[in-house]
Amino acid sequence: MSAFPGVSQPDLEIELADLADKDLWVSKFKSLTADLEDVARQKAVLAREHKWSDIENLPKPDKLVFETWNAIPDTYMNMKTYAFGVLSIFGSTYLCEQIFSSMNYIKSKYRSRLTDDSLQSCLKLKVTSYSPDIEKLCSDVQKQKSH
Repeated sequence: MSAFPGVSQPDLEIELADLADKDLWVSKFKSLTADLEDVARQKAVLAREHKWSDIENLPKPDKLVFETWNAIPDTYMNMKTYAFGVLSIFGSTYLCEQIFSSMNYIKSKYRSRLTDDSLQSCLKLKVTSYSPDIEKLCSDVQKQKSH
């Protein structure tokens, strides 16, 4: 019986030993670590300088991690299956915690009369990356004429 569905533990151990013996993959994971540390450092500097829009342009750490794991050949399928399983656990848990935290903030004791529909709308605004086109919205509004 495997500790992780779809993964053979003996095959996983062989794959790990084989991959650890390959300089190419060892260097790729060392490079990934350096890239992740560099992104974190840049993010801290930009946050300290309040350059929030520049933070959005930094490489996404999760994308860097997934790209590295995707590059591993399918001959290491037990290892890839295990890695993607572990990586997806933390991502989904984080999103759930983030949404629950936002919900608690939105529906505080000062907003106790907030309906479920209003709460759902507020949560959607909070957790999505919607960015309205202000110029287009303004051009669509009919200008008021003075009397």
